[in-house]
Amino acid sequence: MAKSRRLKEWAYGLALIISLGAPSLAQAAKLAIVIDDLGYQRMPAALSALPPQVSISILPDTPYDRATSKLAHKQQRDVLLHMPMEPLHRAPLEMATLTREMDQQTLQHVLRWGLERVPDAIAVNNHMGSALTQSPQAMDWVMEVLSEQGLFFLDSRTSAKSVALERAQQQNVPALRRHIFLDHLSTEKFVNQQLSRAIQQAKKRGYAIAIGHPYPVTLEMLSQVIPTLEQQGVQLVRISELTPPS
Repeated sequence: MAKSRRLKEWAYGLALIISLGAPSLAQAAKLAIVIDDLGYQRMPAALSALPPQVSISILPDTPYDRATSKLAHKQQRDVLLHMPMEPLHRAPLEMATLTREMDQQTLQHVLRWGLERVPDAIAVNNHMGSALTQSPQAMDWVMEVLSEQGLFFLDSRTSAKSVALERAQQQNVPALRRHIFLDHLSTEKFVNQQLSRAIQQAKKRGYAIAIGHPYPVTLEMLSQVIPTLEQQGVQLVRISELTPPS
């Protein structure tokens, strides 16, 4: 009897240790990954091979914008419109770039046209935009369109002075912000380092959002790191699974 009781106590203790050492997915920190700049080429096979929780953002007025939107939707991925916005520094601009010189009618017309080019978009995030996201008036005009269409905004956070989240809150538009850029240096060592930082951020705050690009090195590192996330107590989620505060 004593031996049987001790065996039961040992089994209970082992189960408790296992449960404490491996948190459930409900308790896990959440990590959302968005791959920007899709549309100029067909969806890379290496990206299609990643789990559907990896979200994508598509530039409008590109050769494969609609085809990529359709394919990503078929793959059950979240799709975002990667809307070009004016930067502070001189740079080549997309034809559909929103600028501070535009009046309200023009800016909102171009944004609505961009959304037509990426019909499966559930949200918008900015491509460049360090200047436009600092403009309260321009951001108000952007948020007005998103409110009309029931979309949310992901601030790519290309400027520490961005007012996008503040203006979204003023207009009751759900909004989130990027925490980590994965690949502004496209080397294996750097991308791996940034993924580690994203995991740490997720554990610290409960969730994190990382943005990368469809570079071969980025997609390769994601294919290696994503299968290890659950062991690290982190759950890969679609961007829409991080309920944006309004």
